[in-house]
Amino acid sequence: MGMRKMSSREIAVIGIMLGLSLMFEVIPIEMPTIWGMKIDFVAVPIIMAYLLTGFIGGLTAVLLLFAGLSIVSSASWLGGMMKATATFTVLVGLETARRMTKFSLENPTRGQLIRFAVLAYLIGVALRIPLMVALNYYVALEIWLGIPQEKVVETVEAWTGVPFWVAIGLPNAIQSAIDVFIGLLATLPVLRRVPHLLE
Repeated sequence: MGMRKMSSREIAVIGIMLGLSLMFEVIPIEMPTIWGMKIDFVAVPIIMAYLLTGFIGGLTAVLLLFAGLSIVSSASWLGGMMKATATFTVLVGLETARRMTKFSLENPTRGQLIRFAVLAYLIGVALRIPLMVALNYYVALEIWLGIPQEKVVETVEAWTGVPFWVAIGLPNAIQSAIDVFIGLLATLPVLRRVPHLLE
């Protein structure tokens, strides 16, 4: 059975959301960490694209985000790779929670929405934090900071005053909360005004 083609509506939604993501990158509303990660709203429109178009649409948006950030971000391909990989874990959390709870955005109750959001967040964070700790240690920070890999943990802990995994994990946990909860809160009003987006 072949993969379903994306509709023109889904392509348009992904394009609009990708544009918003790149706008948030270029005109940043962010809180930078001392070691290089930025807590921002860049991934929120990508989460909205997933919620409005499904997992394949969300995955497409993540891949396009990587390409777009590689061009417009000051962190180039490295920042694009890290943001796209982290956002992918959020999508996996959302999709897993959706399948487990049978959640639908069509008129959910408050309880269904909270249960889905919390479960999606917890699954996503359980994936994101170990992955980001590993990627920062083995790949990103060595390149970004220009230091040998064996100095990465020592340097980050000296800057932050907390264990390496906390320095990496806590901002990623905060970022995931922004992605999931603001992504959902931003999508619901859109669907109230344009309910046919889910058709």
